[in-house]
Amino acid sequence: MREGLYNKEVVCPVCSKKFQATKVKARATKVKSRDSDFCVHYEDINPIYYDAWVCENCGYANQADKFEEISHNEADILRNRLMPKWNKHSLSGERDIDTAIEAFKLVLISHDYRGAKAIDFAKACLRIAWLYRYKGDEEEELKFIRHSLEYYTEVYEKESFPVDKLDESTCVYMIGELNFRVGNYSEAVKWFSRLISSEEARKKPALIEAAREQYQLVKEKLK
Repeated sequence: MREGLYNKEVVCPVCSKKFQATKVKARATKVKSRDSDFCVHYEDINPIYYDAWVCENCGYANQADKFEEISHNEADILRNRLMPKWNKHSLSGERDIDTAIEAFKLVLISHDYRGAKAIDFAKACLRIAWLYRYKGDEEEELKFIRHSLEYYTEVYEKESFPVDKLDESTCVYMIGELNFRVGNYSEAVKWFSRLISSEEARKKPALIEAAREQYQLVKEKLK
């Protein structure tokens, strides 16, 4: 395994068996640039490749920081519905972009079986979109941006903020940004305008500035 990666032994909260999850050492990551939807580009090892953990024994998958946050009822559902369909294989060790995409799509399958929240789907779909961006597959990237947009909109319409560390202003920005990326320019203008005129959002000047920049880009598209 390449330098900068290491394995951590994890006990799966679904099947109670141990497996190896691969993590990235902090010093091994170096940011090259950031996109307007918060997608980070790295110079060497990309930690997003390793952010989805998959239990090789039962197939349960989730983002690393959420892996153990699962109820007993959800674990029962996954044991009964996911495990019988799982073809046992390991996704630990060094990953290429296709293995990273596979891991995140397994996260979506687990989310679907256990009835995860809209914010969980939004984040996973956005990361899959980023992975396809790294790969240069624009069609698949836009498909998953649309999925993510749908879930972020559901979060805004149905949840009370903050939602899993996501505040309302950032959610509004993401809805505007994702609408922009899929070509819904009129919708993007509406959401960016809502953010720029928000009193609450003024506590986040960097976000307001980003919204203003994107607002101008969208207005140019609409001309």
